[in-house]
Amino acid sequence: MADPFRFLPPGGLTGAAAGLLIPLLGGRLMGGSLDLLARQFQDSRLSLDQIGAVFGETGFGPVSQVATGGIEGLLFGGGVVAAMARARKAMAGDGA
Repeated sequence: MADPFRFLPPGGLTGAAAGLLIPLLGGRLMGGSLDLLARQFQDSRLSLDQIGAVFGETGFGPVSQVATGGIEGLLFGGGVVAAMARARKAMAGDGA
């Protein structure tokens, strides 16, 4: 049987593409949701503004949301594919 982990790069890249598109289309992923939540609580010490500074923004702006969305999507897509590959190998008796 071929190595099921060969799908890891395309799965991660597909997840990254989706993660980039969601903020571009007006949605929010974890980073954007955390920023929105933190801004609703006046005494919150959580701030994602430092991420925005990396991209030349004064806060956690649209560029930051797209960049972190891409990273989130990459990790999520890669993680799902890796779990599926591991399960497939375990079911085939090739590993634990």
